[in-house]
Amino acid sequence: MLTQWLLSIIYATLDRIPPVVWDVLHVIADILLFWLFKLFNYLRPHSRVLYHKANKEVENCDSYEEWREKAAVVDEITGANLWRRNFYSGRYDFRSLLEQYGFLQKALEQKDLDAIRDRFSTTGPCMLRNFAGIVDRRLFTKSLTGTKLLIELYLEKVIEGLDLLDANATPTSFFQRCKLSLGTTALILQGGSLFGMFHLGVIKGLLCQNLVPNVICGSSMGSSVAALFGCLSNQELSDLLSGDILETLKNDIGLLKSCGYGNMDQHLNLGTLIQNLIHHGYSQDVYLFIQFVCKYIVKDLTFEEAFQSTGKSLSIVIHATDKSCCNLLNYVTAPNVLIRSAINCSLGSGVISEDTQLLCKNLDNKLESFLLPEKAATCKFLAPEDANIVEESESPYQRLTELFNVNNFILSLARPYLAPLVVNDLKHEIKTSEYYYYKHYSDPTDTVNSSDFGFPHFNFIEMEPLAFKLKYHLERKLKNIVTMEFRHRMEVLDNLGLLCSWVKRLTIDEKTPRYATEITIVPRIKSLSPTRIIEGQLENIPYRITSGERSTWPVLSLIKTRCSVEFKLDQIIRKRRSKSNSYIGQ
Repeated sequence: MLTQWLLSIIYATLDRIPPVVWDVLHVIADILLFWLFKLFNYLRPHSRVLYHKANKEVENCDSYEEWREKAAVVDEITGANLWRRNFYSGRYDFRSLLEQYGFLQKALEQKDLDAIRDRFSTTGPCMLRNFAGIVDRRLFTKSLTGTKLLIELYLEKVIEGLDLLDANATPTSFFQRCKLSLGTTALILQGGSLFGMFHLGVIKGLLCQNLVPNVICGSSMGSSVAALFGCLSNQELSDLLSGDILETLKNDIGLLKSCGYGNMDQHLNLGTLIQNLIHHGYSQDVYLFIQFVCKYIVKDLTFEEAFQSTGKSLSIVIHATDKSCCNLLNYVTAPNVLIRSAINCSLGSGVISEDTQLLCKNLDNKLESFLLPEKAATCKFLAPEDANIVEESESPYQRLTELFNVNNFILSLARPYLAPLVVNDLKHEIKTSEYYYYKHYSDPTDTVNSSDFGFPHFNFIEMEPLAFKLKYHLERKLKNIVTMEFRHRMEVLDNLGLLCSWVKRLTIDEKTPRYATEITIVPRIKSLSPTRIIEGQLENIPYRITSGERSTWPVLSLIKTRCSVEFKLDQIIRKRRSKSNSYIGQ
């Protein structure tokens, strides 16, 4: 009772603070930050100032092409461009990769289809995602623009070989067997009650490079973005994200008023906004976007109807108190379930509406409860942070691997405050450290004759690409230890029931299967803006999209290495299926 009384006083006080006071505080903060950066640049040596200036330009790019140009400048300053051109590294088996590259180059020149087909068979080395260790994360932390050029050249030869087999009428079953051996990639959109629009930027960044998987799964706010992806074709989605998404929202005054915006120039008071944020767990702009997706995109579509329309495998994670209800909904497990009801259930009971039910279409195309009436009355749907999944076999992502042969995850984690603590994400060492520099040394006992692998005669001499600095590696180890300790303590407190809901919402994540590889994309810590969260203005939507897109660019090289062959196989199979369907239609 005392807590509610104090909160009501705080909310009332914040509501009565004039907006000019907040504007003055913003100006003061900007001035202090400006002079603070000036002081840092004055104390740094000239070479370090040059590096930080180039690095700052990389962070403020507006397109991926511009980002590549600016990142190449950073690589030239740090010497990472020389590291890329040098084939040698102890992180992968470059000798085996050279051998495969030389073999493919010779077979492609002679158009030896049998030799190429033998290397691309289910037992061949080219259909291994991590052949010779080429997807080791440490190979992608040195250079901003990519990894070893040998790895990129090898993948180009593999794709060229697939094109040659496709052009020479190789049976479709061969490509299907290759795809089964290679596995499938799934895009996971986790959470995002405060930063949910970040997922849109991730999808846009992948879509512009044709690297969006065909399997997508979302939970909580991520389910809304996943539904947007699953119900639209890639062209429609690209047009929506590239255009002005605010125009549709501004034209629907009724939708704006129902989400608390009122007129365009009128917003809720600060105290009311903070109250909604704490007690309901979502930002005002996030709530508006969820309603927009349900009204304009999803409508009354079921999972099966969406799959028949777009061919995409959309899955939504829910956590029901009734164990008879499946926790992974898609066109296989729940084909007749309405997607919009699955979104509401994924967010949790009472978040969007008090009466949260899982609806489906019956044989007469009428809406009814997916659960039996006696179970529907008592069944509640938990938010992801409140669900207690003890065994890995109960995880919805384990079920996803079984249904769609998924062995590679691209995880979008919309929590910028966890960016410094995420251990398994891709961090560029030269970007996050002050202690690396390029250094050469020769070792005449370890040379490789490149003429043996189809290259011009050249001896690859072992080089130390980025010099070892004890201080940096100690910092990195300490960071990993602190991160693992923090996550362990949070999980222990959660198992004991000592964590409140808003702390769990900020710290507890859903886990993917251990045997599956994972690429984590997190927004930059600079995207964490408390004023944007609290105010929830419409301009937050394009801001979050841009932030998510920029966070995707540094990991595109790793995604290309892991997924380019898989996506090429998908493209060939999809093209052949469309041709066969057109012949049947004629």
